[in-house]
Amino acid sequence: MARYTTLSPTELTRIVAQYPIGTSLKLEEIPGGFGNSNFKLTTTNGEFLLKICDEKDSVELNMQITLLEHLRQHAYPTAYPILTKDQKPLIHETFGSVMLYPFLQGEEPLPSPNILAQLGEALAKLHRIPPIAGLPPFAMGISQMQPFLQEVENTEFATHPFIASLKSQLEEIGPSLNASLPMGLLHGDLFLDNTLFDSEKMVAILDFEEGCYDTLLIDVGMTIIGCCYTSDHRLNLEAVRRFLDAYNVVRPLTESEWKHLDCFVHYAALSIAFWRFRQFNIRRPDAHRANTYQEMITRSAQFKHYTPKTRSP
Repeated sequence: MARYTTLSPTELTRIVAQYPIGTSLKLEEIPGGFGNSNFKLTTTNGEFLLKICDEKDSVELNMQITLLEHLRQHAYPTAYPILTKDQKPLIHETFGSVMLYPFLQGEEPLPSPNILAQLGEALAKLHRIPPIAGLPPFAMGISQMQPFLQEVENTEFATHPFIASLKSQLEEIGPSLNASLPMGLLHGDLFLDNTLFDSEKMVAILDFEEGCYDTLLIDVGMTIIGCCYTSDHRLNLEAVRRFLDAYNVVRPLTESEWKHLDCFVHYAALSIAFWRFRQFNIRRPDAHRANTYQEMITRSAQFKHYTPKTRSP
C-alpha cells in the first residue's frame, strides 16, 4: 500500500466517533495502491474501507465526491462514501482528508478473457454516462508532463535517460494526441487493482480519484495497459480481444479511434511511467519503487508488437 499516513489509537477513535458505525475493533493495512493510505476497519457494526487521501486537496476531493454522487444516480457499480453523523462525506484531519466506504467483498482478479469482457462492458457504460461540469483533464497526461519537464531542467534529473525518452516520445505522439476524437467521462486509472470481482463476476469499479473529462480513448488504452498483462508483464492477447469486443458492443469505437488506438495505449503507459518516475524519484523518493516506471515501458513495447492482431473484425 502507499504507506504515507499512520493512525494512532487516539486518531482512529476520533475518526470512528464521527460516523454511525459503532466502535472500533480492528484496523488493518491494505496492500496495493500508490496514491492513498488504505485500511480495513472492523467495528461493532461491520467492516469498512478507511481511506486517507494523501494526494488530493479539498477541491479535488469535493469534485470526486460530486462525481461519485453522479455515478450513484446512474446506478454505476462502484463504492460510495459513507456520510458522517453530520451528513458529510469526508473528514478533514491534520494529516489529510478521510473518506469511509463500505468494505465490499471480493478480490483483485487475474487478467482472464472473461474478466476483461466484463471490464470492457463496464467501461463502455461509464463512457456513455454524461460528464458533470468542472471535471479536470486527465491528471497524468501532457498537462502535467510538460510542466514537469520544465521543473527538472536545472536539476540532477535533467540528464536522466527517462527524461530524454519522455521528451522524444511526446514529440512523436503529439499529433495523434491532438486528433479530433470523442471525449467524455473517464475513470483515468483502470488497473486490475482498481476492480473488485467475486470469483469471475464483477462487483465494482473502484477508486475514481482520477475521474476526469478527456479523450475516451485514454481510458481504453489505460485498461489495456493496466488489465491485459500478467504479473510478469506479458500481454494476454485474448484478454485484449475480449475487452475490445465487449466495449465495442456498448459503445462502438469510431474509425478514427481504431486508427489511433496504438498511440493511446502507448500514451497511457507513458503517463503511468511518468507518474511513477516523478512520485518515487522526486516527490516521495522510494528506493524500492524508483524503477517501477520501467514496467510500463515494457508493457507498451509488447503491445506494439501485437497491435496488428488486436482489432476485432
